[in-house]
Amino acid sequence: MTKVALAYSGSLDTAICIHWLRNVKGMKVYTFSANLGQIEYLEPLAERAVELGATAAHIADLRDTFIRDFIYPCVRADARYEQGYFLFSALSRPLIVRELVNIAAEEGCEFIAHGSRGIGNDVIRFENCIRAIAPQISIITPIKEIGLETPQDNLAYAGKNSIKFDSTKDALYNREQNLWGSNIQVKRSGKWEEPPRDTYYMTVPLIDAPTRPTTVEIGFECGVPTSVDGEEMSPVKLIDKINKVAGRNAVGRYNVIENRLTGAKTREIYESPAATVLYVAHTALESAILDKEILHFKEILSHKYADLIYEGKWFTAFRAGLDAFFNKANENIKGTVQLSLYRGSVNITGIKSPNSLYK
Repeated sequence: MTKVALAYSGSLDTAICIHWLRNVKGMKVYTFSANLGQIEYLEPLAERAVELGATAAHIADLRDTFIRDFIYPCVRADARYEQGYFLFSALSRPLIVRELVNIAAEEGCEFIAHGSRGIGNDVIRFENCIRAIAPQISIITPIKEIGLETPQDNLAYAGKNSIKFDSTKDALYNREQNLWGSNIQVKRSGKWEEPPRDTYYMTVPLIDAPTRPTTVEIGFECGVPTSVDGEEMSPVKLIDKINKVAGRNAVGRYNVIENRLTGAKTREIYESPAATVLYVAHTALESAILDKEILHFKEILSHKYADLIYEGKWFTAFRAGLDAFFNKANENIKGTVQLSLYRGSVNITGIKSPNSLYK
């Protein structure tokens, strides 16, 4: 029987993929799910995959790898796409693909599948990454092949094939979340509507934020955050700490119109509390340490870096070359930044560094 490795998130899209690959195409399905700090508990996810027809379900805790190898390079680069996207989902795709390719090799799979639709950012990112590191493996896009174009199409397919799903989710919104951010994609029919309050995962509304500022100090070594309020922390603990502190101060919400890879515009609601604070702190430290030429040139390359990640071009010589520049530029980025968080705002209140050019 033909084998396929599927990137499985637990969404209705990927549940449909399992059903179609197993029951329509007659394939053995091996799913892979990554723990990237999302809220959902992953053990039931594996059980659910097997219930849907998967032969085996693989799960890996990749939070530390995600931060060290993907998020921190972005922090060093100050890379953000357009007005409010800190690339939390785009950064996860190359890591997921890298692990999925390993699972495919381990299980002897001839195909790799994902739950993205035939058009849009995600399908381009997944397939660019797959072709870059495993050009010999064929790609299947079940949602496209079935012809499901809308959330309503998904619901109809699920109902027809007795696929259980969470019917409480509003069909107007597509959601994704990991430790670096969350996203609520608003459909065109909802462009004048504010998402319901309970759609936010990581931040409180301004009205619920504390009435007094919260002070936080973040320490950096070689452009990478290493401590919060003087306490050295692992990457996972550090990001979690800042997410909580910033989130309860309503820091990190963005409501933007974004240019997609297809040329279309989309309304996106993002939450990125830790990313917002770390970028403000990192750029402040850079402003005190880097000379004018490097600082100005780095701003240009930061946009290029964000664009290539957004486009799914992580596994390229261009990205590796940019990383070499950013690593060199960050060699002396060492010190502590003090920030005040208050009702959605982040303000610098102090910078200390042995390498500061400001005397």
